[in-house]
Amino acid sequence: MWRIIQCVGFVAVICSPAVVSVVAETRYTIDQAHSEFVVQLFKAGVGSALAHDHVVRATTFTGEAQIDLATPANGMITVEIQTASLIIDEPAVRQKYGLTSHLSEKDRQQIHETMISTSQLDIAKYPTMTFTSTWIEAQTPVAYAVTGKLTIHGVTQLVTFPARVERRENTLHVTGSFRLKQSSFGYEPYSALFGAVKNQDEVLLHFDILAAS
Repeated sequence: MWRIIQCVGFVAVICSPAVVSVVAETRYTIDQAHSEFVVQLFKAGVGSALAHDHVVRATTFTGEAQIDLATPANGMITVEIQTASLIIDEPAVRQKYGLTSHLSEKDRQQIHETMISTSQLDIAKYPTMTFTSTWIEAQTPVAYAVTGKLTIHGVTQLVTFPARVERRENTLHVTGSFRLKQSSFGYEPYSALFGAVKNQDEVLLHFDILAAS
C-alpha cells in the first residue's frame, strides 16, 4: 500500500504546475547579427545649438533567455555587452533615429575617446556592461514588465522596463526602450566650456533582440 501511495505522490509532483512550468521553459540565445542595442544621448546647456545629439551602438554582445512565456516569473534573461565594442554616431544609425546633422570623422573620434576615457565609461577598468533579470511579469500576451540588475561602470542598479515579445516558431523577437541616468552609474555626462555644452544626464536605451532556441 505504501508503495502505491508513493507512486501516486510522485505522479502528482511530476504533473504539478510548478514542475510543468520548468519543463516548458525554453532556452533562447541572442543572435548578435540580427539584434541591436542603441543608446541615445541628448544635448543640453546654453550652447546646445552648437552641439549634437548622439547615438551609441553596441557591436559585440552575448545573452540568452530561459523562459516559458505563459508563466514567465521564474524565467531568466542575461545580457553582456563589451564596452570596447561601442561605436558612436554611425551615419546609418543617426539617420535611423532621426538625427540629420553631420559629424566629421574627426568629431566622431574625439567623442568616442571621451566616452571610453576614465572620466566616463573607463572601458579599461570596466570592460563589460551586464543585465540579469530578477522578475518577469506578463501584462498581456505580448507585453511584459522586466525587472533586473543592470551593471554599468561597475555600479549595479535595479531597473524595470517594458518589453514587447513575439514568438515565431523557434525564435523570440523582443523590443523596447527605457530611460536611465548616467550619474546613477557613477560617472557624469559629458560637459565642456563650463557646462555651456553638455549632454543630458538621462539617456534612452533601445533594444531590438532576436533570440533563437
